[in-house]
Amino acid sequence: MSRSVRVKCAKCEREATVRVPYAKLSLCSDHYVEYFERRVLGVISRYRLFRSGDRVLVAVSGGKDSLTALRVLSKYRSALGVELAGVHIDLGLGAHSEESRRVVLESCRESGVECYVIPLSEILGYTLPELVRRSRRPPCSLCGLVKRYLLNAAALEWGFSVVVTGHHMDHILVFRLKEALTGQREREAAKLAPFTPGAPGLYAARARPLYEACEWEIKLYRELAGIRHVEAPCPFKYRDVISASIAEMLEKIEREIPGFKISLARRLAKSSAGDATIGVTPCKYCQMPSSSGVCSLCRLTLRTHGEPMGPRVRERLRGVVKAE
Repeated sequence: MSRSVRVKCAKCEREATVRVPYAKLSLCSDHYVEYFERRVLGVISRYRLFRSGDRVLVAVSGGKDSLTALRVLSKYRSALGVELAGVHIDLGLGAHSEESRRVVLESCRESGVECYVIPLSEILGYTLPELVRRSRRPPCSLCGLVKRYLLNAAALEWGFSVVVTGHHMDHILVFRLKEALTGQREREAAKLAPFTPGAPGLYAARARPLYEACEWEIKLYRELAGIRHVEAPCPFKYRDVISASIAEMLEKIEREIPGFKISLARRLAKSSAGDATIGVTPCKYCQMPSSSGVCSLCRLTLRTHGEPMGPRVRERLRGVVKAE
């Protein structure tokens, strides 16, 4: 009869519970949490995501990715020299949005971070399901458009220099490879770099501190760090066959060549260093970024509302206060 061999943690004498293949490391739970946080801090340093004194707005949806980014940044904000706040967009998805708001506010309170809540129905006049019906656009495309506009406009109106999102390495690699297969523009690639510089009055900078973190690493960190999150998927979520196939391919390569995904992500980061503001002009209605003189939100609301809502949205955002 053979007995299983206990493997010690590479950092202490305790039994290892986690294996990180690409790093050839076996770690106990505590040292995995420390390892993960140091890797995120390494990304922040490598790509110079923040400068001392930055006011950083973390977009928090209630999912594991954004809550993980919030937890790590709140833990090390003093060392990073940044001021931190959270922002949550309530899309009006019934019970799903109610739970998301509750989880986000609890997490922000526990992390000592003030949080803004943007109710889409009050800011734009419609919930996301109502906008989907009125616009007849695919829900995910419409959601992305609205979130990008609101996050950027909120940062500009509230005086934040950087917006943080929870995009992780698997998200980004799948998106980049899918867009390469279907025809990608350089300006779109720059939007998913680890860091996208801001432009005064036009863009807040974007930072993605989970750029080199795999989804399984985030799931494990969330579990070991005790981060509560919304488990139910978005009601509009669907399976994209192309994206799923690319993700499966990447996982297969990673199993055979540990570290492949990180190497690819770093190469893509170098190729994404272009200026995201090339060809961008202020919208003639609301002064937000556009490629044609009218921003995406104003084009959308000209059809759904009969008027460009950008100026009114920016005005309403100025009245949003931090949640109690």
